[in-house]
This record gives sequence, structure tokens and C-alpha cells, in this order.
Amino acid sequence: MKPEKSPLDIDVIQTPKKSGVLAAMLREKILSDELREGDALPSERELVERTGISRTSVREALSLLEADDLITTRPGRNGGAVVQKPRPAIMTRPIQLLIRGRRLPFQAIIETREALEPNGASLAAIHRTDDDLERMEHACLELESSLNDVSRYLKANTKWHLAVMQASHNDLLIGFMLAISDVMHAATDIDEFNTAESRLAVAKAHRRVMDAILRQDSAAARRRMERHVVAYSKQIAPHAPVNISLED
Repeated sequence: MKPEKSPLDIDVIQTPKKSGVLAAMLREKILSDELREGDALPSERELVERTGISRTSVREALSLLEADDLITTRPGRNGGAVVQKPRPAIMTRPIQLLIRGRRLPFQAIIETREALEPNGASLAAIHRTDDDLERMEHACLELESSLNDVSRYLKANTKWHLAVMQASHNDLLIGFMLAISDVMHAATDIDEFNTAESRLAVAKAHRRVMDAILRQDSAAARRRMERHVVAYSKQIAPHAPVNISLED
């Protein structure tokens, strides 16, 4: 029988790793804008001298910040760690881990896309810049010139959808779209799905969405993108995989 625990029993106190403490301090300075994008962090030697912790711990702390996409390392004599703001692409790996780890059905990706893209197109019509229009037009032309080359066509198709989402200037929407774009690309690489007729229909649908975005008609952009992605969902349903398989 287990002895009853006394109120005087005290558990072992776990001291946080010094590298984690330093990473947390620097992370907060970056996220609170005390350290701004482009600011150089002190060198490893300076951080060792200022904090009193080992060089190994300093390097571990910097690695943690790099994994968080909060710093980038410049090589060379005058290089070192430089502050950067997290980019939407940082969402890709955790979302893809969720997809793989929970073995999500492909239907979940289709539903996510149907929720995201019409809203993204609507916002793109409101917020698009000349650079955004140029990026979308370039992807449109790329797709139209590759209708007889399925591999190029699929890449251009993904590129266009990402360009529309980027034009929304909503980093969360962009991050989600980046995370599922690889899945969408892999799932559409099916001969029975990519008929010449369907590729031409996609090119025409892209132009209709582009026209609404160009005219800054957000309602039409939403409606046309919704029609496009729903048509895609219905068309791919008989050919799509049940579960998603993503490789590292």
C-alpha cells in the first residue's frame, strides 16, 4: 500500500534550461517590437558575456528563435543573427503535421479550400496592388501557355491560386493556403481529372475571377471563385484519394 503523502513533502524543483530562458527573453523583445525587423542581435560572444551562460546555450537559444522564424542568420565575417518577422509560410509545417498526424480525409482539405478561397478573392479585389495584378496575370499567362503540358499546368494553377490569396494581404489566409497548396497539387495530378476540357475550363474560370479582381468588384470575385472551387470539388470527387499522404 502506497504511503500517504505528507503536506511537508516537496517535489524536486525543475530549473528551466538557460537556452530556453534566453530564447524567451529575446522572443518577447522581438514580438513586442523592442527589437525590430532588420536589427542585428549581439554576437554569440557578446551574448555569452552579457548573460553569463555557455556558448552552447546561446547557440541553442538562437536555434529556437530561428525555428520560430524570428531570426535569420547571415553568413560571413560581418554576418550574424538578424531579426525578422514571422512569415505566413511558418504555418505550413504545423498544419501539414496535423494533416498527417490525424490522417485527415481529403474532403477536409476540399472544405477548407471552399471556405478560404472565395473570401480570399473578395479581399484581393479590395486590397490588390499593381504588383499583385502583375503576379496574377503572369500566373494566368503561364497556365494558358501550358494547357498541353499537365506538369507545367498544375504548377501554374497552384501559383495562380497562391497569387490571388497573396493579393488579399491577409497573412492568416495566405498561411493556410500555403499549407494546403502542396496537398491540392498532389491530389490534382490525376490523368482522369486533368482532361483537355477541364484544363481549358480552369483557364476560363481564372480569367473571370481576374476580371472581377481587376475591377475591384469584391462580390463578383467571391461569387466567381466560389463557383470555380465548388466545380473543382465536384469534378475531382470520383478521383480524389480518401486520405492524404504527405511526405516529409
